[in-house]
Amino acid sequence: MWPCALALTLCLLAGALWAQERPAALLGRAWSEYGLQAFANADALFAQVAQSEQASQEERWQGQLGRAFITHYQMPGRDPEAAIPQYEALLQQVGQRGLWRGQILGRLADCHMELAPAQVDRARSLYEQAISALPTDSPLVQETQLRLLSSYLQRPDRGEIIRGLQVAAEMAPRFAETAFESIFHGMRAEMAFFVGDYAALAEALDAQYRAGISNVRVKEGVLFRLARIHELELGQYARAEAYYRLLASEVPSSQKAHFATLRADELKVGKLDSDYAPPLSTPVEDQRVKEKPDGR
Repeated sequence: MWPCALALTLCLLAGALWAQERPAALLGRAWSEYGLQAFANADALFAQVAQSEQASQEERWQGQLGRAFITHYQMPGRDPEAAIPQYEALLQQVGQRGLWRGQILGRLADCHMELAPAQVDRARSLYEQAISALPTDSPLVQETQLRLLSSYLQRPDRGEIIRGLQVAAEMAPRFAETAFESIFHGMRAEMAFFVGDYAALAEALDAQYRAGISNVRVKEGVLFRLARIHELELGQYARAEAYYRLLASEVPSSQKAHFATLRADELKVGKLDSDYAPPLSTPVEDQRVKEKPDGR
């Protein structure tokens, strides 16, 4: 019995020490446990802060938000549907406070997107409300706009995606020279590809490249697509040559780099039908009736 008694004493002592911790310190530990995916520990800490009389209003809100995050995101066992009433209850408490309201509306929208089937229209409305609520200088504005744009790719519907491209055009100034600019143009490119607008696709991919791509494999893919689109779809061979050379010089480790150099050299001298790729020109089949061996 002694080990059990000792364990009980230690638990009571830990609880007493816990109770003496300031809410800010408890929140720090809660988010640390959350980051380590120790969700049971994090939830207990968040709950303590949410119910603490010593905690400030915003500390209690953060405790409730942490608990909603655990319901929403924990793996395994994530449950976006169960997180919806938690976010809604918190939304009622924060009222019109910009950053809090915008953040909660955005996560609530995520939940509706993640239901099966997704409630796309409801999620889209919530994302728009979140964008309006957030302070204009918050980085969450661009993040939420990207989530809103992704809703237009949720359904394989041409009309939806054309509307998404229109929304993206309206948003474009907000992404200039931000950390999300390259991602934004990448999403525009996927929309343009879906609807077969190769001019818009090339423009979006070029903007994605110029905004800066840190991932080598993504840069390789973007430059190769740009070269091939200009060569095969747009017939702009000088630009295709330029993108091939960019690929070879900026991603020399790429398996496509050698081909890119060879093809760029061919295009430079006007050789359209490559020795290293399928021909651009369509061979005309000889339509003359060939005489059969028996003379017929």
